Amino acid sequence: MSDQGVIFPQTVVKEKYALFKHEFLEFLFSELVDMRSVFENDLDSMLIYTAISRFYLRDERAGLSPGCDEFDSRGFSATRISAQTKIPRETVRRKLHELQGRGLIEKGPRDEWRIAVKDGFPVIRTEYQHEWRREMERVVKFVKALKDHV
Repeated sequence: MSDQGVIFPQTVVKEKYALFKHEFLEFLFSELVDMRSVFENDLDSMLIYTAISRFYLRDERAGLSPGCDEFDSRGFSATRISAQTKIPRETVRRKLHELQGRGLIEKGPRDEWRIAVKDGFPVIRTEYQHEWRREMERVVKFVKALKDHV
């Protein structure tokens, strides 16, 4: 499985495929069910929000916080979101405005879209606390299920 302490992902997945696939599908299924209600059964809105939030989380993980210049300069155009999600650009634009109307995202000064933050936290974490807590529990369960296998 490893060579000098290096684990080869393809070997681990091949040896433990059923375990990995099962845990991943359990995580994904539960996540989609919860997010379905948050995004009012709209998969496109959920994908668009997720495309934007991936980079918010990357910045948060790097220790950047809303309000700092580097953090606030980031965002995504409708064209970039469309390319990443494979959703037509006009649909992306319409959904962005819907998400903005719900207060989940905001438009920056250079027409870039980013996660809406209130009191230092993404609005989605405060407005949907029940779902967010369930998500955190799900993430911990997923990591625990796989940690001894990678």
